[in-house]
Amino acid sequence: MSSTEHPLPLPDAPHRLAMLVQEIDRQSSLGVDPHDAWATSHDGAHPVLIVGGGQAGLALAVGLRRKGISNVLIVEQSGEGQAGPWATYARMKTLRTPKNVPWPTWGIPAASPRSWFEAVFGADAWRNLTFYPTSHWHAFLEWYRITLGIAVEFDTAVQSIEGGHNARPFVVRLRTADGERTVEAEHVVLATGLEGAGGRRVPTALFAAIPDERWSHSHDTVDYSSLAGARIGILGGGTGAFDNAATALEAGVQSVEVHMRRPSMPTSSPYRWMDFAGLIEHYDAFNDHQKWRFNAHLSQVDQPATQNAIWRAYAFPTFSLHTSSPWQSVAWNGSEIEVHTPNGVSHFDFVVAATGVTVNLSHRPELSEFVHDIATWGDRLPVSQIEADQTPELQSYPYLTADFGLTSRSVENEERLRRVHLFNHGARMSLGVLSHQVSGLQGGAERLAAGIGESLFSRRSDALIDQFLAYDEPAGVVLGPRPETADDGVMSGALTNG
Repeated sequence: MSSTEHPLPLPDAPHRLAMLVQEIDRQSSLGVDPHDAWATSHDGAHPVLIVGGGQAGLALAVGLRRKGISNVLIVEQSGEGQAGPWATYARMKTLRTPKNVPWPTWGIPAASPRSWFEAVFGADAWRNLTFYPTSHWHAFLEWYRITLGIAVEFDTAVQSIEGGHNARPFVVRLRTADGERTVEAEHVVLATGLEGAGGRRVPTALFAAIPDERWSHSHDTVDYSSLAGARIGILGGGTGAFDNAATALEAGVQSVEVHMRRPSMPTSSPYRWMDFAGLIEHYDAFNDHQKWRFNAHLSQVDQPATQNAIWRAYAFPTFSLHTSSPWQSVAWNGSEIEVHTPNGVSHFDFVVAATGVTVNLSHRPELSEFVHDIATWGDRLPVSQIEADQTPELQSYPYLTADFGLTSRSVENEERLRRVHLFNHGARMSLGVLSHQVSGLQGGAERLAAGIGESLFSRRSDALIDQFLAYDEPAGVVLGPRPETADDGVMSGALTNG
């Protein structure tokens, strides 16, 4: 990769970052005073529990704070520095979205990806950049978390979400390194990324006979250097397949074959058409029929692997792509893996399922108490339309409110389910790309923070009215002529409103 794509830090980068932090402090002081929080813990319950300390969880946490919502608890199942895909399965060299993608700054523009990048690498490096390097994006997010003082409990996983009946808080069971504990929260946000609404799609029927140590999913952590000299086969033709192929070849494997069922690589990317503010921010204005048509088409046409991922793999003469090559059967003969395709038999030492993710909330143990009553798109559309579009997998997507809340199949659970927000890949059908994806994070975080704020205000409305009616602190107004000692500004003491 060229130096313009992956620049080196400037010699005075630490000083430049220190100056940037000072500017962040100044800009932060122009907004909500953290002591003015109006929504804080209530009867021992956190106003919001955010599950996930990656980019979506961090951005939302800052937004809630700036809106006067405090004592938000953030938990992350990975260790510190491991949140999100950036240090694990994100094997691409750069992000797939352009560098100028909006970031939710919440009135603190100095805390933006561009400000950090220019402080570390300089304005010239930013001008020469096309896509944000993945490692630098990860570094920005770590700096963002630390600099803005976002407290995250790492190595903490959610076991279950229970209760919430009759407007009561949820009881959330957490597993930590020190054991289990429970917390209460009025709202729960699942900012759990690409796999957070289901999990990895694995062709288990194909791979059942292969020893576990001989295969992986493209999202698994794999030390490809330990496979040096191996022949690797990859099922799937998306960007992840090419990223894994290139990473493996760079680590010294003998050869990689990528097999895709399509007869050719898609020639256009509908995701690029989608990348404009009108759609990103107002996708929710589509009616249900339009949203279904939109996503059915997106599933059918898909998108090509990114050009950089393709070039990176094809840089190796031992890489090959096989189209019209679905895997019909896979067998283990005791020493190698035999893959049967319409074009013949291939032999591998290791295989990778680059087969994406699935959306199915029944696979999420934290939602086991609710899953039977969570409404999906299959509940909202006629079976004839689902069958006509031949995209049955879309019917398992949850049907969400405008602020990412779950909806219910029954009236009695509606209120509590709306306080569980799916700020992850499961929101795609209902809200487009407004959840975990970088391109939609600004609009999604703003929408979710506003929705949670309105709900918390409504839940506190009676108490707020009582506080207002009981408010009788003296304003400190003094009747009579203006004292000669008064200056042109606001006087201290008697003339200062309390």
